[in-house]
Amino acid sequence: MRIFIMASALLLILPVSVWAEDKTLKQELERLKTTVEETQGVVQKQAETIGTQEKRIREIEATRGAGQKPVQTTQIPAPTLTQATQGLQAFNPEIGVVGDIVGSLSENSADTEGNDKLSVRELELIFGHPVDPYSRFDVTISFSDFEDATVEEAYLTHWGLPWGIKGRLGRLRPKIGKTSAIHRDQLDTVDDPLVVQKYLGTEGLFRTAAELSTVFPSPWPNVTYEVTAGVMEGGVGDNGTLFGSTRRIPSFYMHLKKFWDISDTSNLEFGGTYLVGSKDGDSELEVDTLGLDATLIYYFTPTNKFKFQNEAYFQHRDETNPAVGNTPWGLYSLVDYRLSPRFGVGGRFDYVEPVDNLAMSPRDADIGVAGYLTFYQSEFARWRVQYEHEEFAAGDNDERVFLQGTVAIGVHKHQLQ
Repeated sequence: MRIFIMASALLLILPVSVWAEDKTLKQELERLKTTVEETQGVVQKQAETIGTQEKRIREIEATRGAGQKPVQTTQIPAPTLTQATQGLQAFNPEIGVVGDIVGSLSENSADTEGNDKLSVRELELIFGHPVDPYSRFDVTISFSDFEDATVEEAYLTHWGLPWGIKGRLGRLRPKIGKTSAIHRDQLDTVDDPLVVQKYLGTEGLFRTAAELSTVFPSPWPNVTYEVTAGVMEGGVGDNGTLFGSTRRIPSFYMHLKKFWDISDTSNLEFGGTYLVGSKDGDSELEVDTLGLDATLIYYFTPTNKFKFQNEAYFQHRDETNPAVGNTPWGLYSLVDYRLSPRFGVGGRFDYVEPVDNLAMSPRDADIGVAGYLTFYQSEFARWRVQYEHEEFAAGDNDERVFLQGTVAIGVHKHQLQ
């Protein structure tokens, strides 16, 4: 009986199991069929895309072969020759040219340099470029139609020294006083003040030197101090009388500057210079010089500026000849007023005692007064007329009129002021 019942149950269950398995197989077959259809659709789309691309390629080749303008395609542009040239120019130095044309009429009948003459007084070629992130090299070569070409400046400036110290090495304009340390195209007058011409040289002082300078903090927020010290080759500029002509005996100098920003419309600058050197060919340092300068600038409006600038030099010289004074000194005082962005007027007073002035000289010093009118065409072109009267210690006088035109092109580190 048990065997009969078990056999009957097995006969009932077996069809049900077979039906269930058959249903599962049908579902799997349907799923596989769907997957195959989807795959076939993707393959068909890829085949169509490939066919379209092949057709486009044949069209491009056909148009190029026919000499027609090719169909535009998306490409990464190659560097052009202009772009490559601009990249190389980053390694070229900055170049500038400054031309200074001066006409001079003098009462003096002697045929000396610059009398009654129209000349290119100076043509400066200026080169400069950073050497690396810490240093820069600058060169100024000067030409003239009545002077030999000369290397006026060729120096390296380095900012990577400890404690914020900046160094300069080479042929440069030492930071001595106010006027001598700048180029003539930055002056407010056609020529340098008499005290600078007589003591330091006709164009000021530029020598081969090693110089260190730094700016140090001040307890007052509107005050800045700068101290500079250096050693330079002996001698002075053209026609200067402060030191002798021997270059092998070095001179030493130190300069302290105080800049006071008084207000939004005014500032005041004080400077002190100590300079020591030799007056002859021996190794003794017989000349001690103290220089003082002060400059006040006041802006009435952004375009109307008043400047009052003064500078003096006091010497102590070890002289063996008692007839020659051992404490000559000199100064100048300048007033400049900018009437408008285009016009400026001003005047200068000069007083300077010669270093070799003898007791029998008619006068104690050279004295001069000058007045000028300046037209600023732009920051790169300037025109000036100047009248000057001079009375010399030797007893003669001179009246002079200057006409000056100064232009600058290219990259110039000090545009016309």
